Amino acid sequence: MKRVGRKSAKLLAGLVVAAVYAMPQAYTISARPGAVNYVEGSAYLDGQPLSAKTLRATFLSANDTLSTDAGKVEVLLTPGVFLRIGDNSEIRMISPSLTNIQVEVTRGEAMIEAAGLVKDDNIQVIDHGGSITIEKIGLYRFTGDNPPAAAVLDGKAEVYFGDRKIDLGKGHEAILDERLKSQKFDTKREDDLYAWSNVRSEYDAAATYSAAKNVTITNYGTDWYGYGFGNWYGPGWYWNNGFNTWAWLPGAGGFYSPFGWGFFGPGYWSYAPVIVTPVYSGGGGWSKGRPKGTTATVPVNPKNPPAVGAVATSPFAYQAARSQAAQSFAASGGLRTASGAPVAVGRASSGFSGSAASGHASGGGFSGGGMSHGGGAVSSGGGSHK
Repeated sequence: MKRVGRKSAKLLAGLVVAAVYAMPQAYTISARPGAVNYVEGSAYLDGQPLSAKTLRATFLSANDTLSTDAGKVEVLLTPGVFLRIGDNSEIRMISPSLTNIQVEVTRGEAMIEAAGLVKDDNIQVIDHGGSITIEKIGLYRFTGDNPPAAAVLDGKAEVYFGDRKIDLGKGHEAILDERLKSQKFDTKREDDLYAWSNVRSEYDAAATYSAAKNVTITNYGTDWYGYGFGNWYGPGWYWNNGFNTWAWLPGAGGFYSPFGWGFFGPGYWSYAPVIVTPVYSGGGGWSKGRPKGTTATVPVNPKNPPAVGAVATSPFAYQAARSQAAQSFAASGGLRTASGAPVAVGRASSGFSGSAASGHASGGGFSGGGMSHGGGAVSSGGGSHK
């Protein structure tokens, strides 16, 4: 997944200025990494139970530990980078810095979805003597139990153990010991955290779309890279009251996650290929079939669309569902953007990654009707780009 828009030189400037200009109504801006964004089941911050009611103001500081029993947690690292922790797991925040995040996996399992990684970001995971640096946008899995391991479902990572170093590419993993070597990852392995991360990624994408649309419509920002949106200056986390979550707004353009969901910034949301479908924050029962969720508009990757409504517990199963979804979308006439423009659907790749974001599409205003497909209707709602 590639970024469409300005390079990382804008990142810190945008975040710092965004922290100064607070939105007075539905959105609170944060430039602080380490926000605890979602808790499911039993979770603890430094041994104290976490409450969903206080998450808006809960951030991890240096040396804080975050742990779970029968529960899961989502943490926001730098904008566009999501850390998700599985059941019976624990992580320690070493360095909560915008450009130098260091997290230790002390037990259990964790997954990082790096959806908006930019050039100057340094995301490092410490795991029982191993050190893993995320090199590219993608999806990464870490195991803190015996044996500790790191896996790259999509992307690229540098892995160190003692004086040994290897590069891990997509579909590979390594046991973190003195024999450090790359080996193929079993994509058919059942993985509850993978399935939950997919559900969360869809919900996060819906929250971002909602926030980007409302930031544009309410005319926040005077300098959105020449588009003139009130006091808006750059990327960051924005509290979305409607979704009760922090929403990541890219500084410009758009990104597609490895799961196939899209994240678009203000000024670009109307160009996003979208569907309207139930989304679900998480919670018990999601793994037993999709329960009734909140209906929302969600951007999707037209080159490798997500399997809407599917909860697959392995990358292999999810990619098979994505291939079927791509064929179904193509057979039904493709997708449409929020403002009605038709978008052709490409065939899903043999891997399990997302393709590059199309971002700021060419063309002017769009119009057109909706169309239905499988998990939900393709949206024609929203307004044209202004």
